[in-house]
Amino acid sequence: MGIRNKFFLTFLATFLVLILAASGFYFFSFQQSLSQYLDERQQAQVERLAEHLAVAYAQNGSWDFLIQDPRLLHRLYWLAGERDRDQERDDDRGDRDRKRDDIHSQPLTLLAPDKRPLLGPPQPRSLSRKVAIQVNNRLVGWLAYPDQDALRDKLDRRFQARQLRFAGWMALVGLGLSLLVSWLLARHLVAPITALTGHTRRLSEGDYQGRLGSQRRDELGELIRHVDTLGQRLEQGRRARQRWFSDIAHELRTPLAVLQGELEAIVDGVRPLSADTIAALESEVRQLTHLVNDLHDLALADAGNLRYHFTGVDLDELCEDALDAVRPALARLGIELRTELASARIQGDPVRLRQLLDNLLQNSLKYTDPNGQLHLGLARHGERWRLTLNDSAPGVPDDALPKLFDHLFRVESSRNRQTGGAGLGLAICQRIVEAHGGTMTADHSPLGGLQITILF
Repeated sequence: MGIRNKFFLTFLATFLVLILAASGFYFFSFQQSLSQYLDERQQAQVERLAEHLAVAYAQNGSWDFLIQDPRLLHRLYWLAGERDRDQERDDDRGDRDRKRDDIHSQPLTLLAPDKRPLLGPPQPRSLSRKVAIQVNNRLVGWLAYPDQDALRDKLDRRFQARQLRFAGWMALVGLGLSLLVSWLLARHLVAPITALTGHTRRLSEGDYQGRLGSQRRDELGELIRHVDTLGQRLEQGRRARQRWFSDIAHELRTPLAVLQGELEAIVDGVRPLSADTIAALESEVRQLTHLVNDLHDLALADAGNLRYHFTGVDLDELCEDALDAVRPALARLGIELRTELASARIQGDPVRLRQLLDNLLQNSLKYTDPNGQLHLGLARHGERWRLTLNDSAPGVPDDALPKLFDHLFRVESSRNRQTGGAGLGLAICQRIVEAHGGTMTADHSPLGGLQITILF
């Protein structure tokens, strides 16, 4: 059974139970209220009749006037009733005479003070009520009348039958509405699920372009938006993989083409096999090896398999060691170096942290103009340590800042590899920082170049 049918049957069963419960409660409440109303009405009418009879008894001195004319009791009963309400009900039925006959046929019994019957039919003991008739606080008789459970007039029964038919029609209308509402609700709830099923099937087949889009504010709308986000991420991942493979092929093709050209020139005798030629070949192999190693490290870092050995590390000393390695190169380029390093001890892998510092400094060497500036700072930042590297011009465009840590990204795609590198250094740096629980951001430097900020 599909989920739509399950929803439909669930809603229908729920509505039917509610309708039956409401109808039953309404009918039961109506019966109880009607019985109580009729009892109170008859009680009040008989009490008023008892007052009229007390006045008549005081005028006649006995019950002989009633015994001689029994119909007088019923006329007095009608006079004691709510004539206005009787008139309204008569108008509704359009049969006043028959209504009056029903009232006149009310089985009343006049009893003596000792409850001996004087006039009227005998009353059942278990289902009768009595009202005292007093004259000057002296009991002169009783009026007995049947309980409503023992006697219902035709009008009452007809009224109850009409209400029962009305409740039945209400139940039928409620059943029809329940069928309609259950179907609409099931369709409304299942429609996005059906759309999600088709969309996820297309995603599994590799179609990441489609988007469902939804303005719903419930859980289904949130699920649709998450699936759309998933499709967007999958599309971005597909494009990133394509760009990744294309860039890797390009980066590997260049040194291999150089090597192949040099070797073919040597084989053809165009270029002599000299120390300079071997040195050029060794440089290309070294650059190719460095690229392959970077790709391997980045692949391990993305998979979470890059090994780390955490221990207590003096970060300021690591910075000094890394700076000592690049001081000769900085001096050749005329780049002014300034440091502000506070003593900082953190938990980290000294080998990976040194790799991080080397990559950052080599990046500054490649992209800082001669006679520029390089500032390295290490200071306390709340509960963390902040490492800041600033270099001078050239700077980085605003749109390139968020992409600096992407794989194989270079600010200028036209730069040659010898100057620009393969674009993997900063990506590896970000993975190392993340593995140490830190964050790494890029911004414009006040010196005119790039500012790298790392928080450990």
